Amino acid sequence: MKIGLTGGIGSGKTTAAKVFESLHIPVFYADDVSKSILDSDPKIIEQLSIKFGKELYADGQLNRALLAQKVFQDKEAIGYLNSLVHPAVAKAFADWHAEQKAPYVLQEAAILFETGSYQKFDAMILVTAPEELRIKRVMHRNGWSREEVLGRMKNQWGDEKKIELANYLVNNDENQMLVPQILKIHENIISRANQSG
Repeated sequence: MKIGLTGGIGSGKTTAAKVFESLHIPVFYADDVSKSILDSDPKIIEQLSIKFGKELYADGQLNRALLAQKVFQDKEAIGYLNSLVHPAVAKAFADWHAEQKAPYVLQEAAILFETGSYQKFDAMILVTAPEELRIKRVMHRNGWSREEVLGRMKNQWGDEKKIELANYLVNNDENQMLVPQILKIHENIISRANQSG
């Protein structure tokens, strides 16, 4: 089974993914794979350089800050970037998935609902946390200003909308323990996998 694991920026989806990994569930980190594709895929590098200018890869390395500057306030630009990266990530996931032996696998990614990719999964796990806590976490982790965090959040759906589409919820508000919630989800998915298998 293919399970999507998502959550807004700062929700703690990577922390949740690490707990699943400790249960021997393979996790595909889509954001890491997309970063490596942006750094290494010659076709994508060429197309981005044409679209956004040669200075994007001036020293042979992607200038991430410059790319973020160019796309994050521009819906058309972000759409173009996603149209290049998402198919490449989807192919990498399909290749990786074919090699896995576990009863289910996870793909951890930030915008599975926003892009419609969630429809390709057997179930979706959503990690949620209060907005203020998420803002604090990202400011602390990335050294960003509050405005930068809010700018990123604007490109993601609010939790209310995602909750309607999610099969499982993990509340990462620092009041509820993460591991027991994940164990319960894990057991439920295993029993579903056994039934369908």
